[in-house]
Amino acid sequence: MSKHHVVYVPGLDDSRKGYELIIEKWKIYGVVPHVYRMGWKDGETSFKPKLKRFTSYIDQLPINKDLVSLVGASAGGSAVLNTYIERPQIHAVINLCGRLREGKNVHPSLDFASRKSPAFKESVKLFEKREPNMTATQRGKVLTITPLWDEVVPRSTVSLSGAVNKTIPSVEHMLSGLLCITIFSPLIFKFILKK
Repeated sequence: MSKHHVVYVPGLDDSRKGYELIIEKWKIYGVVPHVYRMGWKDGETSFKPKLKRFTSYIDQLPINKDLVSLVGASAGGSAVLNTYIERPQIHAVINLCGRLREGKNVHPSLDFASRKSPAFKESVKLFEKREPNMTATQRGKVLTITPLWDEVVPRSTVSLSGAVNKTIPSVEHMLSGLLCITIFSPLIFKFILKK
């Protein structure tokens, strides 16, 4: 019997403990949950080695036999979308409050947001460069979720044309990210499991 692996990639504070305790509860949806930390603040300034390690991790999952979906929160959003472009057989991709482009006249700027992680800036810029080449089919496998107001990630930098773009009734970045993976997790799994 095939399984559905759902890999959660946290944002810049991915060294925090506790993600596994929350993500483990996703088993109630009948999936196999995983947490993958990119190491955004580990001192490695380039995104490319991080992307290579993550795609290798994905390749270790039985992607040709089982389903694999990716959920990226905050900085993890651009990371999972970059991975999806390299591994288009991924079943579904979810961006939770994650910046996908630099944005124009937005606050905070990408330079400010990435001041502690040049790899994060590189991830955003790489996806922004690749985005125009995404097909309608690829875009249709993406769900983005953003709150009504976010002081860290400008709303205009989160959505993706051709994707399913949702807004949750929440404000504030950290709180909204937490709500996405707990109270609003049915939104994620309604999208993933209907595909």
